[in-house]
Amino acid sequence: MNKHTPFALFATVAIAVLTTTSLANANELRDGFYGGIAIVGSAGLTEEGGGVQERDTSDGNIGIFVGYKQNVYKNWFVGGEAFYNETSQSKTFSNGDKLSFGDQYGVKAHLGYEWKRASVYAIVGATNFDYDISLAGVQRSESDFSPLFGIGSTYQISDQFSANLEYTATGDTIDIAGDSDRGIGMGVFRLGLAYHF
Repeated sequence: MNKHTPFALFATVAIAVLTTTSLANANELRDGFYGGIAIVGSAGLTEEGGGVQERDTSDGNIGIFVGYKQNVYKNWFVGGEAFYNETSQSKTFSNGDKLSFGDQYGVKAHLGYEWKRASVYAIVGATNFDYDISLAGVQRSESDFSPLFGIGSTYQISDQFSANLEYTATGDTIDIAGDSDRGIGMGVFRLGLAYHF
């Protein structure tokens, strides 16, 4: 798949939705089930220290998600979501250091506040954190679930469609390259388009 294909596809769908839906019906955010697609920008990095440079890699791709949202008190709401983000990426440096990250999938909960068509929310969840790295000639790999934290915002475009923007982060500590507690992490920006059932 061409690197720009996910972005072109998403942009085409988004423009089609925006030009064929009406804002007149979107008086408030929808409760209930939803599902969608997203543009995903991700960046993985390792912490600097002990004579080892900070190493990072980044990439852009697509993601999908399904969830449920429910108003619980006045303007406050809770939600739950299952997601899959194509975050697979790899980078090799001139000294032999290498970072590789796998795709991300997991579940997360939202707690937020809404007004009219917009909302903001906090995110907490668990995601698969899959990495294989080499630093200063030492290699470590892991594929396990890690805590996920973040923030997000939603805008109800029409009665059926909403857009969301999120930032989430996950991480781990590893014993590598002379440091028994070296940080490794991944941050993900997601721009999504959801259909409400």
